[in-house]
Amino acid sequence: MGLSLIDLLVIILYLLLCVVIGIKAGGRPADSTSYFKTDGNVPWWAVSLSIVATETSMLTVISIPAVAYLGSFVFLQIVFGYILGRIIIAWLILPSYFKGEQKTAYTFFKERFGPNFQRLISIVFLVTRLLADGVRLFAAAIPIKVITGLDYPISISIIAALTLAYTYYGGLKSVIWIDVLQLAVYTFGGAFVIWFAGTQLVDPLIPMLTEADKMQVITLPHSFTEIFTTPYNIIGAVLGGMFLSMASHGVDHLMVQRLLACGQLKKARIAIVSSGFLVLVQFVLFLIVGMTIYGYYQGLSISELGLTQADEVLLKFINEEVPVGIAGLLIAGLFAAAMSTLSSSLSALSSSTLFDVFPKLSELPNSMIISRGFTLMWTGVFILFAISFSDTENPVVELGLAIAGFTYGGLLGAFFTGRFTSIHRISATIALMVCVFSMAAIIFLGNIAYPWYTLIGVSIFFTVAAIADGIRRLVSADG
Repeated sequence: MGLSLIDLLVIILYLLLCVVIGIKAGGRPADSTSYFKTDGNVPWWAVSLSIVATETSMLTVISIPAVAYLGSFVFLQIVFGYILGRIIIAWLILPSYFKGEQKTAYTFFKERFGPNFQRLISIVFLVTRLLADGVRLFAAAIPIKVITGLDYPISISIIAALTLAYTYYGGLKSVIWIDVLQLAVYTFGGAFVIWFAGTQLVDPLIPMLTEADKMQVITLPHSFTEIFTTPYNIIGAVLGGMFLSMASHGVDHLMVQRLLACGQLKKARIAIVSSGFLVLVQFVLFLIVGMTIYGYYQGLSISELGLTQADEVLLKFINEEVPVGIAGLLIAGLFAAAMSTLSSSLSALSSSTLFDVFPKLSELPNSMIISRGFTLMWTGVFILFAISFSDTENPVVELGLAIAGFTYGGLLGAFFTGRFTSIHRISATIALMVCVFSMAAIIFLGNIAYPWYTLIGVSIFFTVAAIADGIRRLVSADG
């Protein structure tokens, strides 16, 4: 069966509730700094939950159960790396953000390498987020189109307009508190699916999973080459996941913006470390969702279920098996994940545009109007970018979903170079550009598993920066 009128009503009411609560929670920001940074007294636990919600897109909610349906629990290995990475962030990276007045993650680069480098690295960030989250916005419209029958432009515009409503008025504070709500909704959805499917199992679940070899968590590589070519082995997943987390949560302004909202280093440290363990719990939850659905369908293959891809299995279960009313709430949970990711991107991109790319505008008396103008502008850019895709087979979709691999190594390498070395701005600029283009070649032409991309990028950055700085010193000495 499809969604009933009651389900659609539940979805509409939930979305309107998000807008109302978001506007109320945001209050009335006094200036552009409070609009994008809050007043620095957001509770650490709210920031922690917001971080988890932000990194959980609709793709995650749909895809992780699919990973479990097809495989086992080996995905958790990369989450172990995420936790280690966040612990390193707390003590090696965060202190730099709480020295002086840091308005974005890239204010640090202005102080170390100058305003031009700050502007360059901010542009790298803006392009990264536009590609990655613009594609996620398009992907979020896919199940909405399937469920409601609305076409892509309308589905995309609805998500974007509702998200804009509270992000525009309340700024980051609205985004954080709505993130907390969104997390609660889609977590409830996952728990309900486990309970509902579990009460209707014909055979005991654990023996079925054990017999199908789906209880595995740790995977050892069978050869040295496999360490680098398979994504889920204990060495590559933990080490790669650690560096990926250090980049995504330590130098990507999407996450750093939330940590700055804590106002204090101690609170930010608790927020970032606790978010790692919460993410572990969340991934376990959605992997169990996939396993429980696997048991419900008696281990039938994706084709035997009448589906073309595994990502459709959760939607099939919600659409056909879940009671009226609850199905609407679960679909609202998918909207929640999509809106959380988009609202975070709108706030982070607008903030970086104002403070990093056009910093003089932030000093004008009407900076609040300008801030909201950038939020409105980026919403339009996201809509146009997402609508530009005609189908899910477009190769640009794959580029967008993997775009972090092109840039995260350069961003993390630049931070560590600026923080712990005396390498010159020119050398760092050369290294950043070489790193981005080199990673593009490696990703397109190589056979390296994605968890390694950030570590490889950092290695390229350090190598090029050191060589370039050595040549610069020799030339300066000869001169």
